[in-house]
Amino acid sequence: MTGAGIAAGSLAAAAATAAAAAVVAAPVALPDYEPGDAFVFSDGRVERVVGVKDGRMTWAGLAGASYERSRNFIVPVLQWRSGRASGRREVIGNPDALWPIGSGKSARFRVVTETRANARATPTRSVSLWACKAGKPKTFAVRAGTYEAIPVKCDRYSPTTMRLIEQREWDYAPELGHYVRRVTVNYLTGTTRRVELVAALAGPAASKARLAALSRAAREPVKAGRR
Repeated sequence: MTGAGIAAGSLAAAAATAAAAAVVAAPVALPDYEPGDAFVFSDGRVERVVGVKDGRMTWAGLAGASYERSRNFIVPVLQWRSGRASGRREVIGNPDALWPIGSGKSARFRVVTETRANARATPTRSVSLWACKAGKPKTFAVRAGTYEAIPVKCDRYSPTTMRLIEQREWDYAPELGHYVRRVTVNYLTGTTRRVELVAALAGPAASKARLAALSRAAREPVKAGRR
């Protein structure tokens, strides 16, 4: 590439970054979900809002039990059930310190997880430490479209050794009110997993039949030239 081409590319990148920053310049509050909101991701996962109570969201997929989460997506699932097993989490600290979200905002908190293999089983407890920080707005092109989003990276540490165990990145699009991409890096196994938004629906459009069809299509290989 010529010097002029490199300069033009740098200017274009700078312009894109400035445009992304302009789109999310206003304070960005916590997501405001409503029952009926639904999101389909590239691994076929479907996330549906089925209830809202006291700041907690009840989510469900297309099948299986529902689970509870905070409006703040960086907080791990708070309560769930899988067959006879169940689990719940207690959050110590203030993950909402990240909001209104913006570049440089950060939050630290501790999560105590308690799981049971069945109702009579002795609970198993574990603790993890989280440190999250918001980055500069960027433009993300995903299968659902192109969005200006704020990347939020959360590092999970061992409470005993302070070893970095995992990093999760959530790319939150304020105009959509949900994240459009999620990247999980597991440092113990050396694996990285990425999923991106395929579709966002609400109300009657988010029927189970429609979501099931989108979920099946999401798992199909993306053809060259198609996003």
